[in-house]
Amino acid sequence: MNITPAPKTQFIDFDPFSEKFRADPTEFHPQLLGRSPGFMIMEGDIPSAYVATYEQCMEVLGNWEVFSSVKPPGLPGMQRVDFFNSQPVMNYSDPPQHDRLRRVVGTAFSPGRVRKLAEAADRIVDDMLDRFSDGQAIDAVEQIGRPFAIKVLFDEFLGIPPQDQQIFFDFGATFKLLDKLQPGDPKPAQYVEGWKRGEAYCREALARAARDKSDNVLGLIAAASESGTLSDAEMMAMMCVLFTGGVPTVSAMASSAVHYLAHHPEIATRIRQDESLARAFCEETFRIDAPVTMVMRFCTRDVEVGGATIARGMPVYTMISVANRDPDVYESPLAFDIDRKNMRHLAFGNGLHVCIGNAITRMMLPKIVIQMARRFPHLRPDSRAMGVWETTPRSRHRAKAPLMIS
Repeated sequence: MNITPAPKTQFIDFDPFSEKFRADPTEFHPQLLGRSPGFMIMEGDIPSAYVATYEQCMEVLGNWEVFSSVKPPGLPGMQRVDFFNSQPVMNYSDPPQHDRLRRVVGTAFSPGRVRKLAEAADRIVDDMLDRFSDGQAIDAVEQIGRPFAIKVLFDEFLGIPPQDQQIFFDFGATFKLLDKLQPGDPKPAQYVEGWKRGEAYCREALARAARDKSDNVLGLIAAASESGTLSDAEMMAMMCVLFTGGVPTVSAMASSAVHYLAHHPEIATRIRQDESLARAFCEETFRIDAPVTMVMRFCTRDVEVGGATIARGMPVYTMISVANRDPDVYESPLAFDIDRKNMRHLAFGNGLHVCIGNAITRMMLPKIVIQMARRFPHLRPDSRAMGVWETTPRSRHRAKAPLMIS
């Protein structure tokens, strides 16, 4: 598609995929917010736009007809975020296809199923925290966030037994290889092999689920497959959506929540006195450490946003993590404050593509926060070790969060 920027469009030297931005995005926030919407040249010669303010991100994410989620065929750079092997998925589709795919798993997020999952989460939290003792050094990522996410989402929600889960972990580990692809490069061999293994597993697992009439997400997907709603490749893509959108997100948010609990003992004290504050605590965690930092949209017609014209065909980088720290919306946006008058945020998106699992995440995290505050009143950062961040083109998660139980 030929992209013709509006006359006098000014382009800045900014790359949202750069290592410098991913390492410390807050350094860029004033410039991004001050010039939003801004324009840059991406992937060599592609005129592109970004939006960074809260209101502009709300506008873009809330209007799928103007800002489509469908990736234009052949657009350079899309190979780096093609986690789903070019299959249609909820994340990168518009109605009616989006609605068809979302309906397949929509019933899995019913109030009854969420309550059932809440009961399982209670047991999982208790079992996990029973293993900790005073004086122990822990990593909130490896010993809380990640195992909690795996047990709740893989074991309980998806119904994938532990012995089979490595297939999806191995496949997910190949995503970082996509980040290095250049236009025209073939998919890495490890990615292709991982996809094939996952697709084969899905066929077998879904056949079992259909035969056994399983009452889990695999059973729902199996029923959709039997009715012709999903192809084999779409089934694998659906599993990848639930895996990539669920496990890393819940793991990252649980790890961040425990991190902030350790760094704010005064808030932990308040939560012990009033457990209802755990919900506000988690919402502030979502805001300040949004699990997805950026999503892409594609402009379907010339449109004015914030006094500037975004041209038809332009990729639009929607900077969620920047919007969640917009000083026009949040007072002292870099501070962790559970008493904010305005607790809204974009961590789960907006509009048609709002995260389908946000109710589950919002239900589960307060459980961890309450139990950690109650059981370990002297939880604190481990001054002997440094935290580590892991980044991708669209996310920034803690890879290590060292803490002390004392």
